[in-house]
Amino acid sequence: MKSIKNEAAAHCPNHCEAFDVEYWSVISADKDPDLKTAALGGELNLVQCPECGSFFHHDGDLIYFDAPLELLVFVFAEKSRAQEKELLTRMQQDYQIIKTTLLKELHMDYPPLSVFGLESLKNILQKEEENSFESEAVAACSAAEGFEVVRLKPSYAREHHFSYYVPAPTGKATPNAYAVAASKVLKSGLKSPLLMNFKDQMSQEGASVPLVL
Repeated sequence: MKSIKNEAAAHCPNHCEAFDVEYWSVISADKDPDLKTAALGGELNLVQCPECGSFFHHDGDLIYFDAPLELLVFVFAEKSRAQEKELLTRMQQDYQIIKTTLLKELHMDYPPLSVFGLESLKNILQKEEENSFESEAVAACSAAEGFEVVRLKPSYAREHHFSYYVPAPTGKATPNAYAVAASKVLKSGLKSPLLMNFKDQMSQEGASVPLVL
C-alpha cells in the first residue's frame, strides 16, 4: 500500500473563507518514514490559512499503516465523533477490503486500531517509540546475559503490553521457561515494565507459549 494525497476544502478555525488543500489520506509509514516523523512532530497535514496566516491541521480521515510493526490505524476526523458507531462499522468493512485486496499478500491476522484526530495518532506513535526503545534495551541486556534474543509478533506484543524482544529460554520453550529467562535478565538490573509484565504473564497457570517471528 502506498501513501496517498487527497484534495479537500479546509476550514480555518478563525472562520475565514474555506480554501482547497492537499492532505495525506493514506500513509505507508515503512515506505515513507518522513511522514511518520511528521506525524510524531505534529506537522502532518498542517496547513496555513491564506487569509489570516494561521496554521492548523486539516481535519480529515486518514489511514496509517506500518507493515513491520503490524500497525493499522484508522484516524477519523474530530468533527465526526458523534458518528462513532457508524464509523466503526465502516472501518470493519474497509479493513476487510484492505486485507483481501491491497494487502492480500501480507495475510493480515491482526485487528485495526481507531482514534479521532491527529493528536491521538501522535500519542499512539509516541507510545510505540517508547516501547521500541525499551525493547531494544531488553534485547541488548538479554544478549549481554548470554541469551538468544527472539522477536515477538508485533501485534501480539502490543496487545499484551510485552517487549518486542525477549530472551529465549535454553531447552524446551515453555511459558515458564520464558518466565525464568526473563527473570534472570531483570535480575541483572534492567528496569523494564514490558519485560516484567511478560514474565508475570508467562508465569501464570495456563499461560500459552508466546508468538514469535
